[in-house]
Amino acid sequence: MIVSAGLLVVGAILAWFAATHFAYAAGLAGKPGHLRVASCSWTGAGGHRYPHCHGTFRSTDGAVVDPDAAIDTKLRVGSTVTLQQTSHGTYEQPGLPASCGWLALTQLGVFTGLLSLLAARNRHGTRRTPRPLRLVIGTLATTTLVSALVGGVAGVAGAF
Repeated sequence: MIVSAGLLVVGAILAWFAATHFAYAAGLAGKPGHLRVASCSWTGAGGHRYPHCHGTFRSTDGAVVDPDAAIDTKLRVGSTVTLQQTSHGTYEQPGLPASCGWLALTQLGVFTGLLSLLAARNRHGTRRTPRPLRLVIGTLATTTLVSALVGGVAGVAGAF
């Protein structure tokens, strides 16, 4: 029972966290605008290198101008990219790869929560899972994998 409750909590936290990022990546939340990339630098940690690009962010409606905007994404200096400013003042780059990736993680969180509820239900002597619940879980698992695949392919295609 404790394991099921723990998985339910983990699933809920993962779904909430990923859904928040999905909303920004899909352009459903935040303040849309553009970043004019002024400079990029790289930092190293643990044998890996990570990009940090800086520039001026201007919201589409002109209400926000942030001359110190930064995003941890590899971008070309001098380019202008579309970004969403989050409620915390950070930035997310919207698009299909990010949207599909965050959607897959959101679905994984929901899937984990459903499986924990199913495990708790089965622990109390009910062994037969209703067909509608099996269909929901199967559909959710399938769409999670499809979202991850589409996001991965779109991300790789955009990397070249």
